Amino acid sequence: MSALLKQPLSAIVPQVDRAQGVFIYDAQGRDYLDGSGGAMTVSIGHGVPEVLAAMQEQAAKVCFTYRTHFTSTAAEELADLLASVAPGDIDHVFFVNSGSEATELAMRVAIQYWREKGQPGKTHVLGRQISYHGMTMGSLSMSGHAARRADYGDLLHTFAVAPPPYPYRFPVADWALPTHGAAAWEKAIEEHGADKIAAIIVEPIVGAAGGALTPPIGYLKALREICDRHDILLISDEVITGVGRTGSWFACDQDDIVPDMIATGKGMTSGYTPMGAVLFRDKLIAALRENGTTAPFGHTFSANPLSAATCLAVLKYMQKNAVLDNVAPRGAQLEAGLRRLSARYPWMVDVRGRGLLWGFEFVSDVESRKPIDPALNANSRFVAHCFAARLIVYSAGIAPYNNAALLAPPLVITEDEMNLLLHRLEQALKTFGRELGLPVWDENIAA
Repeated sequence: MSALLKQPLSAIVPQVDRAQGVFIYDAQGRDYLDGSGGAMTVSIGHGVPEVLAAMQEQAAKVCFTYRTHFTSTAAEELADLLASVAPGDIDHVFFVNSGSEATELAMRVAIQYWREKGQPGKTHVLGRQISYHGMTMGSLSMSGHAARRADYGDLLHTFAVAPPPYPYRFPVADWALPTHGAAAWEKAIEEHGADKIAAIIVEPIVGAAGGALTPPIGYLKALREICDRHDILLISDEVITGVGRTGSWFACDQDDIVPDMIATGKGMTSGYTPMGAVLFRDKLIAALRENGTTAPFGHTFSANPLSAATCLAVLKYMQKNAVLDNVAPRGAQLEAGLRRLSARYPWMVDVRGRGLLWGFEFVSDVESRKPIDPALNANSRFVAHCFAARLIVYSAGIAPYNNAALLAPPLVITEDEMNLLLHRLEQALKTFGRELGLPVWDENIAA
């Protein structure tokens, strides 16, 4: 028996041998198309020579220094590059080791900021009812993810309060212009009291918790205005959507707003190394400096030079090869393919997303929108069918809506590879439908 714990404990998974581009190969030589970039992480594909060379070059110089003893050229350049592509006056960067650490750091800085401003009672950080900001206790306190919160019982704060951008199941009165659903935050702010709220944290597109729940353009702009009016900071959790996933460097760019903080990770690393970052507006750092407050606390490996050099190589590769230019055409191809499949398999519903981040869910009754019995774990079952078809997708959704899937292939995927992804996805839909006794397809819909 292996000493390595798996998730779940009973899992038997193949052993990886190598990976190249959008494919991962197991020890038996089978190829798997990485249709979700692992956990929405791989942005430039596997095995990119420029990144591997940068890792080797940095490793030959120095792999580790503690951030209070030394800085490094790689960390300095990476911070400058991230600040240069961030919106507005976001000019400061602090490096951490994961997305969970990034959102938790953002929470801590928000609370610290208001202390510096003479308002120590502003300590709440509000999130949405379906959301996920990480596995640490602070980040889970901001998350609306009942399944992952359960282990901590009543140790977590109950900060997830606002409805998600999910009109298919959470209709609110103002999804139309001009607020696009964001006005629902007014009630949450009134209930908690603006004098107690340090910040609001949102994913521009809800990832694992909901399966690419995508608000219309204008939602974040309306929320920005609400936060400004109530003197509340706005944190954009772009651990998934950041660094090109939706077609721009950050998803908040598409609403033409400047958050007070951006948490990012995943795509910044493309899976080559563990790293994350928080990007800050000038006013936050100015408040800390004005009172001589120490910089944000980090962890042992914060700003690790080897990880910094790796991420810097990823971002430079994206710029040099105009990777973001591939997102719109391939995203349109993926969206069209998903909508075509949804028409053929009517129990595959609510196709939603942007760029190269797309999701959908399954229902047992289209008219009533009744989800498949939560006890069947439709999301996990579908992932298994995809894996059997040699396609990797990501399980999404929280019971009773644990019936969704996410697609987030590497941003460098080609037209032919996207066609293969859609072909393997349909193979999985057929076998999944047969297992659950769903109509296998509508014969009247052309392929």
